[in-house]
Amino acid sequence: MKVTIQKYDPAVDALPYTKDYDIPYTENMTALKAILDVHEKCEPIAFDYSCRGRVCGRCSVMVNGTAGTACTTAIPDKAVTIEPLRGFRIVKDLVVDKTEFHDRISALELRSRATEISYEDVLAPVDYDNVFMKLDPLEWCARCGSCQAMCPAVHDASSKDTYLGPAGMIAIGLRFFDPYDTGDRISQAVQEGLWNCIMCGMCDEVCPALEIEHIATWTKLREEATARNLTQKKAPLLPFG
Repeated sequence: MKVTIQKYDPAVDALPYTKDYDIPYTENMTALKAILDVHEKCEPIAFDYSCRGRVCGRCSVMVNGTAGTACTTAIPDKAVTIEPLRGFRIVKDLVVDKTEFHDRISALELRSRATEISYEDVLAPVDYDNVFMKLDPLEWCARCGSCQAMCPAVHDASSKDTYLGPAGMIAIGLRFFDPYDTGDRISQAVQEGLWNCIMCGMCDEVCPALEIEHIATWTKLREEATARNLTQKKAPLLPFG
């Protein structure tokens, strides 16, 4: 089968370019297996991976124009094009720089509290229906960036920087459902572009974490925002974020 991979070394190349490779197809082949075969049998490819099980989020790439983790993206026995994740600075070949992306999400996930968590709070029984079943799915976000790469609202040039993006909104949703967090996560979500999302569902479509329900989470955040009359979109010039 033919595998086309985008290559680019900013130290020597003026622009990214693509190169074709022929490798044997194997049953249930993934994009990661194809990259590994090219790397080991044809020529070195700069790429990143670790867990091989959608947990680390490091292997995300574009496969035939669609973002996803390479370890979970099955490929057919026909020509496939693999490119670096869209919207991120290319370090080399398929490796992109997610530093700013990860730092932003880490900051959003910091728990906000005015007082320390008490010993009694820690020992309190877990409310599975109202806490665990809402929090646990969002914990599966691996920060792979697939949703961010495919989000139309994030890449809409006409309203640049008006929407934080689905990965960041999941981080806000995580703390909104967290009973130990006392921050105003609804105001934060609105200020980060909750109403600028077009609710297309692309994030749900490409996310490798099937546990996460993005649109359902946005809907709950919007319901709470509506109850507080916080229904305005984020304007391009407002200094939020």
